[in-house]
Amino acid sequence: MKVVFGVVFFSLFVFCASKDRANHGQITKIRVINRSEQHFTNVMLFSMKFQNLSARDTSAFKVLNFDPLKDDSLIYCSIGDTNYARYLEIPVDGMKNVSYLIDSIQNGILYMSTYYHE
Repeated sequence: MKVVFGVVFFSLFVFCASKDRANHGQITKIRVINRSEQHFTNVMLFSMKFQNLSARDTSAFKVLNFDPLKDDSLIYCSIGDTNYARYLEIPVDGMKNVSYLIDSIQNGILYMSTYYHE
């Protein structure tokens, strides 16, 4: 009887701890979508390296690993010998998937938008 009670109690404890951790430990994943007609190289988002992006290309999602004390809250990318950068809003806690869209480049300015997935 004591063994059964111990197994049930332990199982209930593990289930409740896992459920609690799942609700509070939400992992945020980010990606870059190139909606422009440009080809970008050296793509970095929040100091994380992403693949080169051809026109209308989308990167894979990556787990956001951002430390505000050592990482930059910006996107950085290149077209040929020209480098572009733009500061971005850091995703709010609890967001599951976030897409950063490169909309266009006009007059040397990188235009971006952000899409928060449900």
